[in-house]
Amino acid sequence: MKAKRVFTIFLAVLMIAMTVVSVSAAELTNQKPGGQTEVIAKISGSTPPDPGSVSYVITIPEVVDFQELEYPSDTSVPNYSDVSYTLKATEINNLDPTTQQISVYVKDQNATVNGDQEFYIANKSDANIKFSYDVYNSAPVGDNSVNINRNAMTQAAGYYLTGFKEQGETLDGTLRLDRNQLAAHELADIVGDYSGYMVFFSAVETI
Repeated sequence: MKAKRVFTIFLAVLMIAMTVVSVSAAELTNQKPGGQTEVIAKISGSTPPDPGSVSYVITIPEVVDFQELEYPSDTSVPNYSDVSYTLKATEINNLDPTTQQISVYVKDQNATVNGDQEFYIANKSDANIKFSYDVYNSAPVGDNSVNINRNAMTQAAGYYLTGFKEQGETLDGTLRLDRNQLAAHELADIVGDYSGYMVFFSAVETI
């Protein structure tokens, strides 16, 4: 099989040499009857996966938009902005749901195990102006809902968010921002557009 593959590649290179017009040229003359031409080729692609290995596609949201955040008029009461997001196990192959799952983790783009682990959106003009938000793995947020970032992040991959076992499974979650944070600043100082990134990581894990 290996000899056949080598021969096939050699044949392909030979055909390229016969059909492709060179971008530069050398000349043979009676004074210089010999010369050489470099023959190059490119083989693209990847090794086909092991038919028995687990493969999957998890769809994550492209954008989650809090839209316009209203400046709080009374900080003695809760002022939350909630926005939902959805993850979906679009494709799962060869997974044994009795012993395996596709685990999904998430963290802020700048979060580290030994550093600041909060989720933030930051002012696009001044990154020093930023506001934190919490991540829930339920939607809507109810009395018994708990944000996943309530405890310290202990893994570099991030906070554990969910585990998928079957194709088609979804997770509907919520991002919650406490707008009372805004009152620590004058409104004129914080107007503008804000953004941040949630970084997702997935892995096949034994349960």
